[in-house]
Amino acid sequence: MNTTVRKLFCVLVLAGSSRAQFNAISTDPARDAVHPMRNEAVWIPSGDVKMNGVMFVAPGVQPHPTVLLLHGLPGNEQNLDVAQTLRRAGYNVLTFHYRGSWGSPGNFSQANGVEDGQAAWVFLQDPANAAKFHIDPKTLFVIGHSYGGFVAARLAARHPEVEGVVLLAPWSPAADVPALSVPASQFAAAAHSAFDDVEGRLGGVTDLDLAKEILAPGYDWRLESSAAAIKNLPVLIVIAKHDSADDQAGKLVAALNTARASNATTVQMDTDHAFSDHRIALQRAILQWLQKRKHLLSTSR
Repeated sequence: MNTTVRKLFCVLVLAGSSRAQFNAISTDPARDAVHPMRNEAVWIPSGDVKMNGVMFVAPGVQPHPTVLLLHGLPGNEQNLDVAQTLRRAGYNVLTFHYRGSWGSPGNFSQANGVEDGQAAWVFLQDPANAAKFHIDPKTLFVIGHSYGGFVAARLAARHPEVEGVVLLAPWSPAADVPALSVPASQFAAAAHSAFDDVEGRLGGVTDLDLAKEILAPGYDWRLESSAAAIKNLPVLIVIAKHDSADDQAGKLVAALNTARASNATTVQMDTDHAFSDHRIALQRAILQWLQKRKHLLSTSR
């Protein structure tokens, strides 16, 4: 094989490999007639209510790696395109609405949402649910966007057995404390500036309620507080260049570096908080990272 032909062959092989790796983004799989893909409504117990959720069930009867997908506050961007891509790649994906949000019963609060994430984790670990949805309970991942990133970090800190955590423009509520610490006459405007898209989406909870919760003593709202507990976990942090400072994960990244995190990766994209014009790039980054993790797991077991 001469040099020119060898180079062309290598290019074609690499191109084919790239297409195979990412075809879940653009290509539908063949239908499994016995165990097809499906969307199934689920109700996840949390507190004294059951939250609305959807399980994106991957095809086939074999145990599937499963992703818990946590949306932000209030959840106008729910990253369901990511869920669909991951399912085409063979992952189950569970997404849900926190108590008091988007029709889920109960009362929304930011602290409650952290416990709601824990409730969803317990749901995935339930043997009956694992059997019904073909969940591999030893291969669970958590992905969280914005406020969901804060919840995901807290959840991963609580569960070192998680196989990996992906934080998309993760919000650090504590970073908003200075902007909210204003004279009473300016507080309503400051609260609305911080939470201008929650009206009507959180079961009667207002921007003022959310601001007051962050300012109240007794709860640690620092995203970076999870760093010590997740330093040994595989972590992917995707941030947006055109985002506000409270969603840039700067203090978390610094804390992970100080803690000598063994497997943390940070990616910056030239986009906004919702990754509006980088949706394909976002799917590709998440899928590539998860596939690498899944490959490492398969070779180590």
